[in-house]
Amino acid sequence: MSLSSQESNLIQLREALIHLNTQFCMIVAERRNLSLKIQEMKKGSGRFSHFDPEREVHVFNLLKDELRPLSLKELLAFSLIMEDQAMALAPGSYPQWSRGIHLVEPKLDATHQLNPILLKITHSDLFSRLFFTEEFGFLKDL
Repeated sequence: MSLSSQESNLIQLREALIHLNTQFCMIVAERRNLSLKIQEMKKGSGRFSHFDPEREVHVFNLLKDELRPLSLKELLAFSLIMEDQAMALAPGSYPQWSRGIHLVEPKLDATHQLNPILLKITHSDLFSRLFFTEEFGFLKDL
């Protein structure tokens, strides 16, 4: 492949990546809007009122074929988007997995910051190594 052909391919690939990045941002914004509508309909109050573990198991099982090939950092990005959007209208209404609220001794690594239900569906071996607080011990049985 000639140098000019390589450069042309690189330009095309970069343009395609910019297009995907634009679509990604638009999809995240669209997801936020839907999440806000759902939160408005729930109008729950109290600690973790916007957290439905059974629903998350269902959703992650539907997506498991798409989720499993992702790296832990990619899964963490998805988890962080979900966490942030789930609390948009009511801070504290969804567990802050990224802060390790669910763990006895949280660490600053992707495994400890990920939504544990997402981790269980995608990497059950890593999930089994987590030590949950009493409040979140039920996650082992989901």
